[in-house]
Amino acid sequence: MTSAVDIRARIAARVAAEFCDDPKVSEVWLEGALGAGLAHARSDIDLRVVFHDQPSALRSRLVDGVRVDLAACTPAMIEPLRSMLGSFDVRFDDVERFRQVRAALGQLTRLRTARRYTLTGWQPAVTGDDVANYRYWAVADRVEHVLSLVEDLLGLTTDHLYAEAEVVRRQLEICLLGLDVVAAGQPLLGDKWLPALWRRANDGPPPSLLAPCWNADDTSWFPSVRKRVIAALLRCWPDRTTAEEPPPAGTGELGWLPQRYTDGWFLRCGDERIRLTPGQLTGWHRANRQGG
Repeated sequence: MTSAVDIRARIAARVAAEFCDDPKVSEVWLEGALGAGLAHARSDIDLRVVFHDQPSALRSRLVDGVRVDLAACTPAMIEPLRSMLGSFDVRFDDVERFRQVRAALGQLTRLRTARRYTLTGWQPAVTGDDVANYRYWAVADRVEHVLSLVEDLLGLTTDHLYAEAEVVRRQLEICLLGLDVVAAGQPLLGDKWLPALWRRANDGPPPSLLAPCWNADDTSWFPSVRKRVIAALLRCWPDRTTAEEPPPAGTGELGWLPQRYTDGWFLRCGDERIRLTPGQLTGWHRANRQGG
């Protein structure tokens, strides 16, 4: 039986070949989940047609019952995205670039998943350092989102808004799975694909986040959040320090989570941030290893 991926890849190749016969067209890219090798029986196909100069207006079409969505651009229109993937540059006192990248992360993911049509098959449009930098940006984005959700969850439980807290807990569970996936080098696709991406690097089902007995004193979910955040960050930026130093006082308490920017490590709880030396990171990590 032919898989949904194979069917759509063949349709995409036919459409791409037609466009490549046009002298105005430079390249055709396959993007999104299908570019990452994932599809289901109702999946659309996303193709980007790269014109040499002025892009033509394109309309989606049905091919053999499958919708093919078409986007048109030029190399100059792609260049700002490539520039973002050219380096990972976010600093403790300057996060403007981080804001720009986070706003464009969906487009960067399309670029990360893009496969260029050639006569010998689909080839990655992004390779090497650009792939590595996408991983850093995506991990930093997911950690930032985890921090925001943790703040919401703590605030809601403090005010006994348990139904609302359960909604946020489920969002946090999905966000942590996304963090695990991008730390393993996968693109940050839609939530429905996270289990499939998880299985590419892991055996067994994706981890769940402990559902607490809802009361303001039950914070049993937090240690596993802390453990998964530091594990994801260390996959990207391993801790090679041998000299351990005591971590800042109080940073093992509820709400404190690590982040890693270009200029080093720090801990954050709400709006409070504390820089860490390499030795303090080692000490903090060893003091907070518990968690499911």
